[in-house]
Formats: sequence, C-alpha cells, structure tokens
Amino acid sequence: MKRLIVIFAVAAFPGLAVAAPEHLATVETECAAQLNMPPAVCACIKGKAEALNDSQQAFVVAALTKDKAMQQSLTQGMTMQELTEAGMFMTNAPGQCAKGQ
Repeated sequence: MKRLIVIFAVAAFPGLAVAAPEHLATVETECAAQLNMPPAVCACIKGKAEALNDSQQAFVVAALTKDKAMQQSLTQGMTMQELTEAGMFMTNAPGQCAKGQ
C-alpha cells in the first residue's frame, strides 16, 4: 500500500522528491566524478547531505549531474529556505570537508 501512495504522489506532484537512499550514494559518486575530490572528502560530503531533506538531496544530485530540467522541476516544490540551504550546502560542504571539518 505504501508503494502505491508513493507512486501516486510522484505522478500527481512531479516536483516532489521521494525519500531515496540512492540520492546519498549519488552525491558520493558524483562528488568524485564531478568535483574530483578524494574518497574521504566525498564520504564527508555524503554525511553532511544526510542533514538535508529529500527534496534538497535530490536538488544537490541534480546540480552535481547537471540535470537542469530536474533542478527546475524540484524548485517548484521547494521553499525559498530549502533552496537556499541546498545552495549553501553546495557552496560550503566541499570546502568544509576538504579542511576536515
């Protein structure tokens, strides 16, 4: 029954991000591929991404994978605060993790 509700929610609200553990895995792999960061830094970034909500994690993934259409879709279902926090995550987390914070 839960699966049907999730499928309905995705179909009815395309901008809604559903909880997906693969977001965090993608953050870690794309960190290495797109940002050329070492594994320890990417693991740190992944850890910091756990504090973001599902929509923010999906937004970070879309930014890392350069999926502009997905970014646009996600912005329609996010508040300004959520967007700001996701943007600040992208700005701050790599540097914080690289410095060992």
